[in-house]
Amino acid sequence: MPLLEGPPKHHAAVARLVLIQEIRSLLVSPALWIMLIIVSLLVGYSFFQAVDLFSQASRTALSFPELASGMNPLEGIFVPTFGAYYLSQTLLLPFVAIRLIGLDKQSGALKLTLQLPLSSLTLCGLKLTAMWFVWLVSLLPAASVLILWHNLGGHIYPPEMALLLAGHGLYSLTVISIAMFAAAISDSLPTAAMFCLAATLGSWVLDFAASGQNGLLGTLGSLSLTGMLRQFENGLLSSAHVASFLSLALLFFLLTVIWLHPGQRLFLKLGKSFISMILLCFAVSSALLVPTYMDVTENQRHSFNPADSRALHTLSEPLTITIQLDPQDSRLLDLERDVLGKLRRSVPKLNIKYGQTKSTGLFGATESDNYGLIQYEYDGQRDQSYSNSENEILPIIYNLAGLQVVADSMPTYGGHPLIADATGSRWWFYILLPLLFVCAGVYGRKGKW
Repeated sequence: MPLLEGPPKHHAAVARLVLIQEIRSLLVSPALWIMLIIVSLLVGYSFFQAVDLFSQASRTALSFPELASGMNPLEGIFVPTFGAYYLSQTLLLPFVAIRLIGLDKQSGALKLTLQLPLSSLTLCGLKLTAMWFVWLVSLLPAASVLILWHNLGGHIYPPEMALLLAGHGLYSLTVISIAMFAAAISDSLPTAAMFCLAATLGSWVLDFAASGQNGLLGTLGSLSLTGMLRQFENGLLSSAHVASFLSLALLFFLLTVIWLHPGQRLFLKLGKSFISMILLCFAVSSALLVPTYMDVTENQRHSFNPADSRALHTLSEPLTITIQLDPQDSRLLDLERDVLGKLRRSVPKLNIKYGQTKSTGLFGATESDNYGLIQYEYDGQRDQSYSNSENEILPIIYNLAGLQVVADSMPTYGGHPLIADATGSRWWFYILLPLLFVCAGVYGRKGKW
């Protein structure tokens, strides 16, 4: 019988008290404040390095204006700086999240908590909410970066920053859910930590192994946690990646709810887990079948000219592109980034084939005289070219489809070069902010929270 019974309003009061207690238990955790200190140091170092490199490139861009368009603060400043968060979320955040359940299991408090008039779903939701509060606290160094960059005269494009923060938020949510599940099925904190790190680092290894690969391995790499986060860093909002992140987080959260209660039979837990995985697989599959995209970058680098996009959307017949390039060839990587990705988002029926021809080396001969050739076929018409440039590929496709396309007039992106010196703020990231976290940790250890 539950320890407390009463009307729903009493349940809400109990839930509020449990949430406060969960937040307090995290705030007195040394692991949290150690993580925040490390995050401050990593973010500061990454920011200073990014500003220095961006300034060096800006000197060249100011001397040669045609290079200024490549000076994008998202790629030059914020993505490298937020790389520190990727490291902390992958290697440090799991140790903090595991405490939500692991310490309760070790101390026996979990059995008492499960006697409260709250379901396992509500209890896990409260623990996740407490961890989300901690994640928001960890963004203090990131907020400092935005303020400092703005004060230095740097440019900030809000949609790009919002998507970058959303990507790291979804990544953190997934990691936290995995950590909670690891703690729920493990008997000790070290075992749970090893399970969680195996999942996060395994995702990184998969993304690394799939780099430049096609086929199943390439698809799995793009759907790894690291690969999906990269899409948010690139400024491309994809419904497939949002759905994948949310589905993974929801899956591990539901598995945590199922495996949290020690009194349920193993067969029942396995059955509920299997049903949850099947249902979420259907949800992800539906999102992957009909993906939608939104290019939120300021320079619209993931999109063709609007006139080209409209014309490509009208292609009613399948467009087949056969590429005779090795997956590791830099020309194929450029082609994928500059043209093929845009075509996948614009052409309704696109079929891309990769030939088996391989290059034997940088200066060696190839196994076929067709190496480097790109062949196009549409509605029975064929053409071919060795070019990987958008300016030559699109006219070939239009010629096969019998289209005449006049590009829309678009403003030219001039870039945002800036020569700045951020070394004056080192005291904040290296001294003052870490001291603030140390004082907060000591304050919490004294039971003041």
